[in-house]
Amino acid sequence: MVIADFARILFGLTAVIGMIGIAAFAAKKAGLATASGGFVRKRRLRVVETLALDGRRRVAIIKCDDAEHLIVLGANNETVIAHNLDGASDQEDAPAPVENPFASMSDLVKKFRPASNQPAGDQLAGKDAA
Repeated sequence: MVIADFARILFGLTAVIGMIGIAAFAAKKAGLATASGGFVRKRRLRVVETLALDGRRRVAIIKCDDAEHLIVLGANNETVIAHNLDGASDQEDAPAPVENPFASMSDLVKKFRPASNQPAGDQLAGKDAA
């Protein structure tokens, strides 16, 4: 009797924990389990980039409603350096265009290409003989 009661309690506990897990998985797949308590909202403010100037101050680019602002954050104060940055940082981080490494190969091919009226063997033989 004691073993049957223990097995029934253990089975019931396992079943309840399993149902909680299934409900949590279903809520996550449905999009109900978010950090904002189920209400998804668009964030208006974000930190684009920060850089430490020294031990006490940092400079940061803050983006709010599609406008970027450059600010200096200190221990006792904050200073706005520039409003409405134009996003030049995106252009600076872009890699420089790479030249085609095979562009000079076409010049080499043209240089060593045999003339259209002579076979390749005859042209090379003529150069060696001369």
